[in-house]
Amino acid sequence: MMRTTQFSSVEVIPVEIKKVPALEARTQFGKILKDVYGGEVAVLVEKSGVPMVGIISAQEFQRLIAERDARFEVIDRIRRRLPSAMDREVDRDVRRALTEVRRRRRA
Repeated sequence: MMRTTQFSSVEVIPVEIKKVPALEARTQFGKILKDVYGGEVAVLVEKSGVPMVGIISAQEFQRLIAERDARFEVIDRIRRRLPSAMDREVDRDVRRALTEVRRRRRA
């Protein structure tokens, strides 16, 4: 399975997602690390067919954390601008915005 994702103006390299049983992941961990290191492969480890963890490159992990931090910064800016707004209202607005972004990505 290959995926290409685009965030704002930055296009992410297509990633091959390999599904690996947990036992194989344990016995082939070194090989999995080498495969994932370059960022072109991600591994989804399954136990009895149930996805348990994903293994991604450190670079991809750092990109995801930076993206997450940026999203939380948006929430913090909203809260600073609307100090009298109730947290519930802000959370509702944020959920709506995230739902809209996710809907657009799927389209």
